[in-house]
Amino acid sequence: MNKKTVEIWYVILLLVLYGNHSRMTNNNAEYRTEQYLKEFYDLSNTTNIKGFYYETRLHSVIVLEISLASLNKNHPVSFEYLCETIPKKLGKRTTIQTILNEGLRKGYFLKTLNEKDKRVKFYTLEKDSLSIIENWWTDRKEFSNI
Repeated sequence: MNKKTVEIWYVILLLVLYGNHSRMTNNNAEYRTEQYLKEFYDLSNTTNIKGFYYETRLHSVIVLEISLASLNKNHPVSFEYLCETIPKKLGKRTTIQTILNEGLRKGYFLKTLNEKDKRVKFYTLEKDSLSIIENWWTDRKEFSNI
């Protein structure tokens, strides 16, 4: 996937996530799109969990899935869960495992053993990464109200 395709995908995602399109004026939609692109480019260069999130669509999905597991203890996320849930078009098992290992190595994710089945490991966000994501969602909510 080339850079332009990724940029277009994120613009579409912005429009879907942030607002009722029928209520948006062209200027407001244009402003939000410009702001989102600026955020996309700026955060792509950061060295924290937000930069990791923007590396690829698969990185984004994995961070979001693990964020859910971190926020909702009744939603555990394992490697097998990710492989079953994530469409193959976004990434296959090897790529998912590579991203999980990268997130662990960079200190963004934590891996714990399932008490019932020691072969299964669950992933959550590391405390600072979870805090960054929670604050980022707060900022995104304010951004969407512009």
